[in-house]
Amino acid sequence: MNPIFIGYFPMKTNKDFGSLKPFGVEEICSVSDCVSDSPEGWIDRWKHNEMWVFDTLELAWSVVPETERKDFDMFGYYLFPERIPVKEPSSFEQKPFIIPSLRVTPMDDTFEKMGYDIVNRWAGNAFECSPLSCNGMADEIKVNRYCLIDESDKAFEIAKQFEAKGAEPGPYYVIEVWRQKNKV
Repeated sequence: MNPIFIGYFPMKTNKDFGSLKPFGVEEICSVSDCVSDSPEGWIDRWKHNEMWVFDTLELAWSVVPETERKDFDMFGYYLFPERIPVKEPSSFEQKPFIIPSLRVTPMDDTFEKMGYDIVNRWAGNAFECSPLSCNGMADEIKVNRYCLIDESDKAFEIAKQFEAKGAEPGPYYVIEVWRQKNKV
């Protein structure tokens, strides 16, 4: 199963997270904006696509005020077309997730892969919480310096355990996280 590129999103990563700092984590590069910040009011501009990220770098940067752009990093997200449903009595079987047709411009070579995040999408359309950072699960699970998982197979295995360990309710999605190396 290959992930599908769903778009870009600007985030102000959190590097000062006090007691939430798991061993070895230098910054939170989560898809969630619970610990790191998304641009204020981005959703009200309705420039996002059906996956609630942006089709182009230009659209993504357009929701960040010029004076604040130096504080933000640009991320690109690949979504695996699978969801790990809320715990069901029978199993934790992964289910297909249909990604809508998108008109996303491909990432260029200015992006580097950071790792894999696991996020829920329970109450709305946008991705919500990453139990790794939002629920402190990174204290129990080995993560990289960006508070992400290094391998996709491991991310899927961990996602199946989150709800049972008291994290946010599912369903969960595994997202491959990339960050632009140099701001343009």
